[in-house]
Amino acid sequence: MQDKLCFVQFTHPGGEHRPDKGKNFKSWNQGKHQRKFLMTDGDFVSENKLVQKTPLLFWGEWEADSEIICILEKPTGDYPQYIQRPIYNNFQPFPRQNTDPYVYGEQFHYCCCKQWRAGKPTQLAKLARGSIILFGSTINQNTPQAYFALDTVFVVDKYIEYNEENFVSKLHSKVSENYFEITIKSAYSNTIEKQILDSKKPEVRCYFGANFNNKVSGMYSFVPCKEFKNDIVGFERVKITSSDFDLISNNLNAAPKLNVTTNIEMNIERWDRLKRIVENQGFLIGVNFNFNKR
Repeated sequence: MQDKLCFVQFTHPGGEHRPDKGKNFKSWNQGKHQRKFLMTDGDFVSENKLVQKTPLLFWGEWEADSEIICILEKPTGDYPQYIQRPIYNNFQPFPRQNTDPYVYGEQFHYCCCKQWRAGKPTQLAKLARGSIILFGSTINQNTPQAYFALDTVFVVDKYIEYNEENFVSKLHSKVSENYFEITIKSAYSNTIEKQILDSKKPEVRCYFGANFNNKVSGMYSFVPCKEFKNDIVGFERVKITSSDFDLISNNLNAAPKLNVTTNIEMNIERWDRLKRIVENQGFLIGVNFNFNKR
């Protein structure tokens, strides 16, 4: 399979994580993936400059621990019930869910989800530099009100190829310790003791997202977000439909929708259009999100 420059619509489960019963926190998830409505200090882009260390709210994947900051009023629609603050506590035993995509610290990553099927790599494991992945969820599926709820725009920069039995030797010194513990070890805990340097297992890729200080043809990865202002009501995710963007499916199921791109200029135009859609819906362009470590 050859590398291809692509534009990908990628769906993941859109439900909201609830706190542990009777508690004001959500422990490290051991079940199915869901989203969280998160608050953390971070950076966003305004007039092509960074605004740093600002309390930000955003929808994202964070399967590690989180504390409940407040319970929100919940209007009809895809609104959150809770504001959660991400916390990293490495005492959670395996098995535990991984966070993929990972948008924390200075480097976005995407490493494994849906990169193989029936023991073989998919095209998601062969994305060329400059490919764009839209991570989000299908809301109101199979109804006239269906739409794609966008939570992350990931622009592929570089990558490291690895497999489930050599990930320690291939990745441990090449990514941050936090990311390795939160995502990589969580994804491959069943093979942590079987490390083989040159095994023949199918290879996938740990992608590094282009960022604001290291762009790919002017593009960078970002998360739609808003500033925290003692909110009592959260917000729905960015809504995109096929009428807004012809490459989007309103009713996409679990299988990603992958469009092969003829040239990088096409993806640049699409990235610019996405950024305008996000900003026109009142969102900021978030590029860096922190978390508390305990």
